[in-house]
Amino acid sequence: MLLAVAEHQGLDHAPDDVADLLRRPDFDHGRLIEHALRHKLGAALSDYVHRHGLRRSFPVQLRVPLLSFLQNARHRAAVLTAEAARVSQAIAAAGIAAAWTKGVVAQERLYDGRAVRQFNDIDLMIRPEDRGRLSAALLDAGYAAEQVWDSVSGRLLPRSRAELRIYQLSPDHLPHFHRIGPDPVVPVFVLDVANSLTWHGAKWQVPMDEVLAGRRSLTVGELSLPALSGAHSFLFVCLHLFREGWVDRFARLKGANLSQVAEVLREWRRLDAGERASVLEAVAAYGLARPVAWVCGHTDRVFGTSLTEELGVGEEATAEWLGESVGGLWG
Repeated sequence: MLLAVAEHQGLDHAPDDVADLLRRPDFDHGRLIEHALRHKLGAALSDYVHRHGLRRSFPVQLRVPLLSFLQNARHRAAVLTAEAARVSQAIAAAGIAAAWTKGVVAQERLYDGRAVRQFNDIDLMIRPEDRGRLSAALLDAGYAAEQVWDSVSGRLLPRSRAELRIYQLSPDHLPHFHRIGPDPVVPVFVLDVANSLTWHGAKWQVPMDEVLAGRRSLTVGELSLPALSGAHSFLFVCLHLFREGWVDRFARLKGANLSQVAEVLREWRRLDAGERASVLEAVAAYGLARPVAWVCGHTDRVFGTSLTEELGVGEEATAEWLGESVGGLWG
């Protein structure tokens, strides 16, 4: 059931035959909801159930909480998108090349604005040489640096020296920026800034000048946000999942989830022929066959697809290589 929701989230496809499972008297609806939440598919499950008239298949005690997942996601998406647009103006005024990534733009480009793509922060991509100027622009826009949000006190507290040291040693991300806002559902804005598609020291890199040169304007609702090209967005989703599922220190900290695997498939399906050709060229030019094969090989295993063959990396997707996950999604 969860695989059906993950693959078809936000689309107008008729419900799969597997939806009949929901009507079985012995079906564990509570366990389904638990796993949906673990895999960031709570809003997608809610949308799937309500759009296809399956609400009454759930015990009455679960119906309102289930609907609240989608309502919450819609509200968060609207608030975070408006904040991203506000920040974009400050970044543009500072003359910094940047692009929004992940949820704030994926919600429109991949999920047609249905708010089924859950996200709790807003993610930005910049060039390494712009880290200092961007930090200054964000501080001018009301953000605080090197702090963390304490949900109990509702305050920002200093980030530990140990955490700051990790960012210094791995300068592929800046420490998250925070700004307290007035919204009770989104009490704080969290801005995650990256300057690499992978991680510091990785042998797999894509030049950020090239990545940001291809950015485009994307309309999200009534707002416009700078976003990566379709080809670079696909590569980033693959390489980001590889980072979180394959690299030990990231896998142990966060790991990967089913919604991320499904997004790889959705990214590829949304690319046109020209964008797919650009992906193949980049994979060859920058030696990305191994990480792309690892991610797409696992995606093929989960959804029964053939991405590795379509991307020409099937020979790299060996059982031995796919088994090299350290914790995370498969461990």
